[in-house]
Parts: sequence; C-alpha cells; structure tokens
Amino acid sequence: MKKIILLIIGAYLAMSTMTAQAVITDVFIFPEEPMVIDPITIITSGVEGSGGVVITSSSFLIDGTSLELDIFLDVGVYTVITPWSHSEDIGALLMGTYDLTVNTIVELQPVLNDTFFKSFEVVPEPATLLLLGAGSLVLRAC
Repeated sequence: MKKIILLIIGAYLAMSTMTAQAVITDVFIFPEEPMVIDPITIITSGVEGSGGVVITSSSFLIDGTSLELDIFLDVGVYTVITPWSHSEDIGALLMGTYDLTVNTIVELQPVLNDTFFKSFEVVPEPATLLLLGAGSLVLRAC
C-alpha cells in the first residue's frame, strides 16, 4: 500500500513539473531609444505556474541584426503562480533596426516553452548627426 501511495505522489509531482509553463509577459529595452554609444539591457519578465522558479542560466546570440536570448529556468512542483524577471546586459550595438527573440526553456523539459518577439532601433549619437549636417553644409559651399 505504501508503495502505491509513493508511486501516486511521485507521478503527481512528475506530472506537475512536466506541465510547467514559463510565460513571458513583457520585454523591455533599456534605454528605450538606445544610441550607438549606449550599453543596452534586455529586461524580461513573466510568470511561471508551477511554484518556485529559479533562472539557472541564459544564453545570448547576435547574428547581424537578429538577436536571440534564451532563458533557462528551474521550476518547483506546486501549482502556484510565481513572477520572475531577468536582465541581460548586451553592450552597445551599431546603428540599425534589430529583431529580438526571447525564449524560455524549463530545465526538466528541455523544449522551447514560450517565445516573445520585439523589434527596436539603435540611432546615431547626436554628435554624429551634427558632424554629418556640418559636412553636408561644407560640401554645398564648395
């Protein structure tokens, strides 16, 4: 009888962990309108429905103007909504429009859990625009 009860409890715990869902609710880029001289931080937040969530690691990849951030989570076994957040410093980027993909992956089920897409633009610093404008005036005067 004890073995049956232990098997039922073990199966319940395994099933509740296997159905963990780490949902991304929002992704922020800081600063909101980054310039080429600004170090950029990606701030991701969400909720997880299995109670007790720990971000174990993250992985960031730049491929041209495509950016990908994978966030790996370890989750608890009880059904409790738990908020989570993660900040990733990625440094400065060149001028252009970037497409960001953020993925969450629950460690016990190494499959993609949720995905969030966001695009943002990195603009030149004001001094660069001033020099560009001054250069075009000099060329016109010639």
